[in-house]
Amino acid sequence: MSLPEIEIADILSADSGLVSLMASMRQSKLDYIPIFTETPDDTFVKSSSAPWIRITPIPGDDELSADDVRMIEYPRVEVDFWVRDEDMESIETLQQMIYDALLVNGWSRYYVYRYADPDLAGCTMVVNKFEGYKMKGD
Repeated sequence: MSLPEIEIADILSADSGLVSLMASMRQSKLDYIPIFTETPDDTFVKSSSAPWIRITPIPGDDELSADDVRMIEYPRVEVDFWVRDEDMESIETLQQMIYDALLVNGWSRYYVYRYADPDLAGCTMVVNKFEGYKMKGD
């Protein structure tokens, strides 16, 4: 079993349509896929690097038990992405691609929100929260 944020990063990195769309929108060309499981360093965080994705675990420990044994766990992650304001029309497409890739892999979105990032002028941050499930022993 891998950590939920690593699992999500692997799923999204393997989605060639998502990766290709992000690359076509980015002003700064990269030789790697900008899907992070932690906040990238300050030299990367600039509007010309957008779009990029950051996945972080959400604290908590929801589970179902039987006979005092943990049977199913419900890990949660936050999947954030940034888009330059001039690419706002692409937010819905990116959001849907992320949703679709995670849904077919057993993750359900329960929260979505977007706002102008006060720390990164010219970019909008989109916040998505997903919950998955893991059978004990997976």
